[in-house]
Amino acid sequence: MKTYTTKPSHVESRWHVFDATDKILGRLATEVSVMLQGKHKPIYARHILTGDYVIVVNAARIKVTGKKLEQKLYRRHSDYPGGLREKTLAKLQESHPDRVIRLAVRGMLPKTILGRQMLRRLKIYAGESHPHGAQIKDWASAEIQALPAELERPVQAEVQENERPVEVLTEAPAQDDAEASEQPVEVLTEEPAQDEEQSQEESTGESTEDKVER
Repeated sequence: MKTYTTKPSHVESRWHVFDATDKILGRLATEVSVMLQGKHKPIYARHILTGDYVIVVNAARIKVTGKKLEQKLYRRHSDYPGGLREKTLAKLQESHPDRVIRLAVRGMLPKTILGRQMLRRLKIYAGESHPHGAQIKDWASAEIQALPAELERPVQAEVQENERPVEVLTEAPAQDDAEASEQPVEVLTEEPAQDEEQSQEESTGESTEDKVER
C-alpha cells in the first residue's frame, strides 16, 4: 500500500463565518487559526495551503478577560530614534477593531510565506454585514442551500394576497370615472341641439308668414 501524499489539486477550500459577539479573543483566534491552516482536514500538510477562508463579523463586540483592555499594549516602531509607539487594547479596539483579531490570529500562524498566504484568507469586519454572500452560498452544505428555497414560498403567497385588493381598488374608480364623465357629456350635447332646432323652426315659420302676407 502506497503512502498518500496531499497535492494542491486535492484541496477544496471552503468558506466559514464566525460571529465574534461576546466571544473571548484568544478562544476565537485559536478556532480561526485552525481553519486557516487546514488542521481540521484529514489531508492536512504543512507544506501546502490546505486551509479554508474565514470571515469574522462583529469584531467590535469581542471580549477579553481580566484587565487586558487597559494592561495589554500593542507596540510598533518607526525605525527612527524615539519612534516607539504604544497603544492599549481598548484604544485599538475603538479605532481599528479588525486589527485586534488579525494580530491575535497572526501570532498563531507560521512565520513563513505560507503563513502570510493563510492570513490573506482571513476577512474581518466590525459590523454584521460582509460582501462575501456569493462565496458562502456556493460552498455551503446541502442543508444550508435548501433553506432559501423554503423561505421563498411564503413570500410569494404574501405578494399574491397583497395583489388582490390592489386590483379591486384600481378597477372600481376607473368604472366610476367613466360613467361620471359620460353622463354629463350626453346631456350637454343633446340640449343645445334641441334649442337650435326650435330656434331654426321659429325663424323659418316667421319668414314663411312674412312671405304669405306680402
